[in-house]
Amino acid sequence: MVNTVVRLLLAVVVIIGVAPSARAGQATRAAPDCGVLAGGGAVEAERAVVEACGLVGTPYSWGGGHGKEPGITYGICDPDHGAPNDCNVRGLDCSGFVRLAYALAVDEDIINGTTRIQWQSSRAVERFSREDGLGPLVPGDLLFYGATAGRIHHVSMYLGDGWIVEAPQSGQLVKVSEHSRHRDYFGALRLFPGGTGSGPVPGADRVGYVDHGELWVAEGELGADPVLQEGGVRQFRMSGKRIAVLNDQGALLAKEGDLGPGWATVNPDSVTDFELSGDRIGYLDHGELWVKQGGLDAEPVLQETDVREFHLHGDRVGVLKQDGTLLVKEGDLGPGWVTVETGVTDFQLFGARVGALKNGELLVKDEELTSPWVSQEHGVSRFQLSGDRIAALVGEALVVKEGDLGPGWETVAADSVVDFQLDTDRIAVLRKSGELVVKEGDLTASWVSQETGVGAFQLDGVRVAVLRDGALLVKHGDLGPGWLTVNPDSVTAFQIGADLNIPTRP
Repeated sequence: MVNTVVRLLLAVVVIIGVAPSARAGQATRAAPDCGVLAGGGAVEAERAVVEACGLVGTPYSWGGGHGKEPGITYGICDPDHGAPNDCNVRGLDCSGFVRLAYALAVDEDIINGTTRIQWQSSRAVERFSREDGLGPLVPGDLLFYGATAGRIHHVSMYLGDGWIVEAPQSGQLVKVSEHSRHRDYFGALRLFPGGTGSGPVPGADRVGYVDHGELWVAEGELGADPVLQEGGVRQFRMSGKRIAVLNDQGALLAKEGDLGPGWATVNPDSVTDFELSGDRIGYLDHGELWVKQGGLDAEPVLQETDVREFHLHGDRVGVLKQDGTLLVKEGDLGPGWVTVETGVTDFQLFGARVGALKNGELLVKDEELTSPWVSQEHGVSRFQLSGDRIAALVGEALVVKEGDLGPGWETVAADSVVDFQLDTDRIAVLRKSGELVVKEGDLTASWVSQETGVGAFQLDGVRVAVLRDGALLVKHGDLGPGWLTVNPDSVTAFQIGADLNIPTRP
């Protein structure tokens, strides 16, 4: 009888996806008192840990904590998610828990939404992948779990030394756990600058530009001497420590590491477009999309033919066929396309979201590739997904919203918008007059004028770059004065930083 009960309990564990408290052969540690267990976190993050620890013992409730304001609420009765009685339980689910902890810490609702929406948060100042491990993490970092961005299902808060505080599942209480009890750690994000072991994001301090067909790249502080990379450049991209150029002969070259020699020929000719994303390189050759993953010498894998446009993001690949069919897949480079829509004219991938334009209507889906589309806006000529924000250009007005896919548009610029860009919590707008204005923080924040006579611009973290009559100007820090002339004339293309998720590069 005892063995039967044990087998039944183990079966329940498998069904609901709860990992054992320790891996086989691994000693179980006694849980410490909840608190800040390491250094390096920002003051706001450490306050969030204290507030999270004050919630230890709160019942888990599926859907709890997702009211209009952060706070403990009744949940949702949902037997399909192991929560048949949670509409009768006042408590917090995992995302409602971290939302409330940070709201109590900073007196602002900064991390609202489900786990998948939280993972995409535009408030994140730094992100970490599964491959980074726990080494760079500090107390207050949010850890996410799931096989892919579209399958993220749980979030916890890091305490330090491998310990987390979490709202685990129905029938349990908020508690301190070992991070190792979760087998599907996906990555982490940080909401306030801090940390001692993470270092700068690779490539974030690079500035690249093309002058008379020559690619020059500077690295480090603004004002660092640029290094000549290649001549005869038609197009270039930077991502992390990788640089790739498409030359006038249609050859795609790439290198990684420092700014010295080391070019590898990815394709000798006939390339018409390319992208870099992580350790992936994708390129179009006679309408065929090829993607290689890993080292620069890896073999490319044919993905699709008759391709008009493509994007790489995380472990997802998206292609827009010549007939307007949009295909997306996630995982490895083998088969697995999902036809997500037809009649599409433009699209973007970001995190777990897919956005598509169809007859001027902006459609966005979240989570699984098979999830239903949610109509966002009509009369849209351009759009961008960035973090948990969505921006759409409707006529000459720019509207932006953040959070889930429901209502909530804010008209951030009512007229005269000719171009725009989102990056972290900044929004930039180029007006018809050539004036670039930027706002930071809330959608209702005031605009700050940056420069006039602007032909092109880019945001990247705390840097802003503008191209004005061939001169490339860049500044670092807040939105006040501080421009540095990187090149006084003859610049035709540029990129700052290493964020390839931004599709609005000049």
